[in-house]
This record gives sequence, C-alpha cells and structure tokens, in this order.
Amino acid sequence: MEATAKVFTNGNSQAVRLPKAFRVETSEMWISRNEETGDIVLRPKPSEAERQAQLRELLALIAGNTDRTEFLPERSQELPRNPLGEPETHRA
Repeated sequence: MEATAKVFTNGNSQAVRLPKAFRVETSEMWISRNEETGDIVLRPKPSEAERQAQLRELLALIAGNTDRTEFLPERSQELPRNPLGEPETHRA
C-alpha cells in the first residue's frame, strides 16, 4: 500500500502526519534510513511484553538444541609438547 503523507515542522523537528490507513497501535517507532536510496522506514517498536515473549522464545530454542556439535566442535584436550624438548616438571 502506498499513500502520500504530509510533512510539517513541530518546534525544531519535522513530523509526518500518517494517513488513517497507516494508523499504528504504539506510542514509539523505530526509524531508519537506507544510505543508498535515502528511503526512510518506520517500524513499530515492540512493547516490553512483546520483547519478553521474544526472549522466552529464543531461550526455549536455545534450550531445545541438544546438538552442540555445530556450536562448539570437539577439540583435542592434550597439552602441547614442550618446544625445548625437555621433560616437563611440575613444581608444587
């Protein structure tokens, strides 16, 4: 969907009046600009409850992953040899 929005000055800031069809149910928005095209994108900022739900979902996915081979591959636990060729001595 595409529409025209009015831009106006509000104090020292610019504001955009969203058409009714673009009304949002939030008090804050994320704003970003594409450096190549100059396009400005508005996205609703998630509420604290939404962020908590997303975090719980992520933690459940992590907890459910029992295959650790992709995350931390097995490795040798042997100590490296002494580069001087002398026997290792441990002092207490």
